[in-house]
Amino acid sequence: LEAKHPGQRVERLPGSHLRLALGATLTLRLLCVNQKYDAKIVGMEEFGYIIVQARLPQDVVTRLTQNNQVVGQVIVDGVAYGFRSQVVNRVSRPAPLLFLSYPDSVERIVLRSDERVRVSLPAQIHGKFGDHPVMIVDMTNSGCRITARVDLKSPLREAQPGEEVILSAILGVGQMLRAPVVARRVEAKNGLVSLGCQFRELTPENSQAVSEYVRSIASYMPAMA
Repeated sequence: LEAKHPGQRVERLPGSHLRLALGATLTLRLLCVNQKYDAKIVGMEEFGYIIVQARLPQDVVTRLTQNNQVVGQVIVDGVAYGFRSQVVNRVSRPAPLLFLSYPDSVERIVLRSDERVRVSLPAQIHGKFGDHPVMIVDMTNSGCRITARVDLKSPLREAQPGEEVILSAILGVGQMLRAPVVARRVEAKNGLVSLGCQFRELTPENSQAVSEYVRSIASYMPAMA
């Protein structure tokens, strides 16, 4: 792991500090080909092994038999963990699974809660103002800013700070986000309404999805000031 912002610090800790969540995405860098693949955590035995589901090209599977070293990275509740491991076993049926050795040590970074990334993500809001298409234009682990085109008849023109709606969007490949948000700032200009929103009562799955999405976008472009 590398700290990308002055407010971040990499901590090197015993493997017992690693936190994993079933269903979370674990990014694996396979040293045999020096490429990254996303895997899904489907099981674990603490201090024993980690089981992930990963579809790998056949030539990569062949190379794993020659070099089974991997580097894993996962985000849980806004904390990024990185560790080194080995593929100790692999099965192809009933699903392609990798068994990873449990790491002796981990690196940990607590991500800045105010890390904000620019996005252009189509979404919908539901509730008091009906069903309305919107665009998410930036996002953090704790909220987002959305814009919507409105006309004189649009109920959304009457939105006020403190009002709550349901936001739904697809983050990444098939990852659905549906969560309540509270408008903290409302601006209207030139037929557009902009709402600065705070997430409310995110489920662990939604919190994980938002953190991973922000992290994936931030890895390709600088975070906003």
